[in-house]
Amino acid sequence: MLQALRLDHYPTDTLMLIFFGIVIVGIAIGFVTDFVMKDRGFGAVGNGALIILGTGTGVYIRNVFFGAMSPGDFTLTGIFAAATATLLLLLLGVAKHWVQD
Repeated sequence: MLQALRLDHYPTDTLMLIFFGIVIVGIAIGFVTDFVMKDRGFGAVGNGALIILGTGTGVYIRNVFFGAMSPGDFTLTGIFAAATATLLLLLLGVAKHWVQD
C-alpha cells in the first residue's frame, strides 16, 4: 500500500509522526471549525474527518508533484495540507447549502 501511495521510501517513524500529527491537529481544528461554521458545517467529528481527509490528500499531492519531503519542506507541506483541507470543507459546505435550500 505504501508503494501505491509513493510513501515507501520514508522510515516508519516518520510516517507515524505525520499520521498522528494529521489526526490530532485535524480533530482539534474540526472542533474550532464547528464553532465557527455552526449549522453550515458537518459537526465537530464530521468537520474533523473532512479536514483529516483534505490534509492527507494535500500531503499526498505535495509528495507526488514536488518529490520526497524533507524536514526543510515543512512550510510547503503545511500550505498544501491546509489549502486542500480548506478547499474540501468549503466545497462540501457550499454543496450542503445548495442541497438544503
